[in-house]
Order: sequence, then structure tokens, then C-alpha cells
Amino acid sequence: MDTRIYSEKAYELILAGMTECSTIEAQCMLLDAVVCQCALFTRVLGGEQMFLDLLERLKLIGLDMADAEMPLTHH
Repeated sequence: MDTRIYSEKAYELILAGMTECSTIEAQCMLLDAVVCQCALFTRVLGGEQMFLDLLERLKLIGLDMADAEMPLTHH
């Protein structure tokens, strides 16, 4: 299954929220909230194992992966 469409949609949604933030601190708070909400929804909708799988994937994310997945945008 090609998950790129979901990655692109998530990127668009997050970027839309980021542009509404006037400071780096506000952007960081938004990102923290997004990650926590994603974790919560994953656990509720997918169960414990899907939640643990998400945590493992988050541990593997590095800047090299971010460069490959999306263009960096500075505000």
C-alpha cells in the first residue's frame, strides 16, 4: 500500500497549523500536541501493539529521514 498520500496530507495539516504560530515556542507546543494526539488516537483505535509499533518507529526517525520524506520549511 502506498502511504505517501497520507504522509502528504499529514504534512499539509501540520504545516497549516505551523503557519498560524507566531513563535518557535508556539510551533514546538503545537508539534508536541500533535504527537500526543496521534499517540492517543493510535492507542485507542489500533490497540496497544499498534501504539508500541508507533513508538518504535518514532525512535528510528532522524534528520536524514526527514530530508527524504519532506522538504524542510522555515517560517
